[in-house]
Amino acid sequence: MSDSNNMLELVVTSLQTLNATFENMAKRLEGVEKKIESVEKRLESVEGQLQGIGKRLDNMEKRLDRLEQRLDRVEQRLDLVEQRLDRVEQRLDMVEQRLDSLEMRVTRLEDEVGELKDNVKELNRRMNAVYDQVAFLTEFRTEVLMFRDETNKKLEKVTKEQEAIKDWIKDQELEIRTLKLAQNQ
Repeated sequence: MSDSNNMLELVVTSLQTLNATFENMAKRLEGVEKKIESVEKRLESVEGQLQGIGKRLDNMEKRLDRLEQRLDRVEQRLDLVEQRLDRVEQRLDMVEQRLDSLEMRVTRLEDEVGELKDNVKELNRRMNAVYDQVAFLTEFRTEVLMFRDETNKKLEKVTKEQEAIKDWIKDQELEIRTLKLAQNQ
């Protein structure tokens, strides 16, 4: 009887330990999910910045188109070519400086996107590891549940056998009393 109590206590303790482990894993999984959400928000921010740069490039193209139209008009007015050409050259210098600046920004963004891709790869690797751990824990839980079911069945069988033994002992005691009474008479 005490062996079965010890066994039950051991099973209960094991189940409590497993429950605590599952809760700990759930908290860790929530932390990973929060980190993934944070990375996704940062990625959305970078995408927004890239869109802003794209708009600025479109504006620059429009401005360049306007400059080209002005150059066409300048060619039609030969007498004003030198004066206007100086101004246009100055503006082109500024545009080139801006383009250089934009090229540097685009290069930096490309580097950052490369880093983000590396980070995403690392997160995917970690997520796969978490999925593997969850799969292992799910399998382990299934095994524990099966063990519990088997233990319950065995306990139920032992309990039935004990009751049968008790009934048999009662019958034996009754026969012994009957024999003693018959012997005393």
